[in-house]
Amino acid sequence: MRKDNTVWFMGNRYSVPLGTYVGTEKVVEILEAPLNVLVINDPETGQELARHDISIEKGRLIKNNNHGRDHSRGIGKYIETVAALFSNPSQAQEWLEVIRAQKPRYIRDQLQVIQKSIKDSNALVIERALHYCLRHNLFSATDFRDAVDHFIRLQQQEVLGRATTNDPIEIKPLEGADRSKLGTKPVVRSFEYYKELLEGSNLC
Repeated sequence: MRKDNTVWFMGNRYSVPLGTYVGTEKVVEILEAPLNVLVINDPETGQELARHDISIEKGRLIKNNNHGRDHSRGIGKYIETVAALFSNPSQAQEWLEVIRAQKPRYIRDQLQVIQKSIKDSNALVIERALHYCLRHNLFSATDFRDAVDHFIRLQQQEVLGRATTNDPIEIKPLEGADRSKLGTKPVVRSFEYYKELLEGSNLC
C-alpha cells in the first residue's frame, strides 16, 4: 500500500480510507470480486477497507470521496464520552488514548465495544476490569470485554457463595439428656382429669 492511502492495481490507483497508512509498511489483500469489482481487505483482521469498480483505463486515480474525509475529528469527543462512563474518567481516558494510538484505524469500533460492555455491566465490575487491563498492559476492547465477563462471573459466584453459607443448624439436646426418651410421646390427659385435680380429687 502507498503512503497516499492508495493501492496500485493494473495501472491504476485505488483509494482506501484516510488513516489506513499510519507511517509504517502496510500490507493489504486485493481480491477481484464478481461483476468486475475490486475488494481491498486488511489481512490481519479480515475487515473490508474499500470496494471499487475496476477501471479499464490506465493511469487513473479511482477514489471514493468518503475516503478523503478525516473521521478522527470526532474521536476525541467520543473518547471523552466513553471515559465519563467510568468511575475514574481521567484514568479511563488515558487508557483509551493508548488504544487510540495503537489502533487508530479501528478506534471507533474499539470504543463501541467498550461502551456496550459498560452498559451491560455495573460500576464495580467496570472498575475491576479497567484496573485489570491497566495492571496487565492490555489495550484493546476485546481484552476489556473479556475482563468484564470474567468479573461478572466472579461477582455472581461471590453472591452465590454468600447465599449458601447459611447451612441448616443441628439442634442438639441438653448435655446429659437421655436420648432414649427423645422419641417418647407425651401422655395425653382428658379435661376431666385436670378438673378433678383442681377440685382436690385423689387420683392415685
